[in-house]
Amino acid sequence: MLSYYVLGTGSCGNSYVFSDGASSIMVDCGYSYKRLKERLELLGGDMEAVEAVFLTHLHPDHVHSAGTIARRRGIPVYARRSAAFLDTPDGPYLRSDYRAVNIPEECRRFFGDGETIEERGFRITSFPTFHDSEGSVGYRIEADGKTIVIITDTGIFSEKMVAEASNADLLFLESNYDEEMLRTGSYPIKLKQRVSGNYGHLSNSQAREFISLIEPSRERKIYMVHISINNNTPEAVASAHSGIEGSYCRDFTVCERGKPYRGWL
Repeated sequence: MLSYYVLGTGSCGNSYVFSDGASSIMVDCGYSYKRLKERLELLGGDMEAVEAVFLTHLHPDHVHSAGTIARRRGIPVYARRSAAFLDTPDGPYLRSDYRAVNIPEECRRFFGDGETIEERGFRITSFPTFHDSEGSVGYRIEADGKTIVIITDTGIFSEKMVAEASNADLLFLESNYDEEMLRTGSYPIKLKQRVSGNYGHLSNSQAREFISLIEPSRERKIYMVHISINNNTPEAVASAHSGIEGSYCRDFTVCERGKPYRGWL
């Protein structure tokens, strides 16, 4: 049986762990090492079983403890190559935001577009997302005959993302902001434009449209993630996605900001 743990999601930090009972992998690590360990153990997981970390992008709420985990555990930390390197006529240069994560060189791992990584019985394949962090990706994770898809931190969605989600047994999908709350809220205009832009985040209505495009006949679980504390509420997300359960999924969960969750496939 495949277990999954949402250690937290939102601008305060993001991290997911997936376990087949023998080994685990982590996607993003946006909290301190101590907090990640405490949250995972609270849910019945084991930080010592985590064998690899995969980063969606390099914003601090997704990579906060990547360097610490690598140094303390000596495990590989994967990122899309274009997130880490800038190609120039003089050769590739390590980007400053990747260098700032402070991952030891021996733990750095990079993947190319469409490349599948195999780690401890997990098959992990990335696909591009649209965010203001170079080389940002979502993931398809396959293990124990199940498929998990993570789509978060993207201003728009693509046919590729819809196709990936259509094959998912478990989908984590961003539903970041309510359009009216963002429009009338206190954010400066430039920040509002950033959030709602093509390289920002998905709104509730965009996420609803996305779900309406995926294959409805497959049974799946859907978790709505990365919900803004300033421009959204769990109630607004639930209202925007009313009627989804039973049509497009058998289990629908709205992840409250920073709250941990556990489930099984």
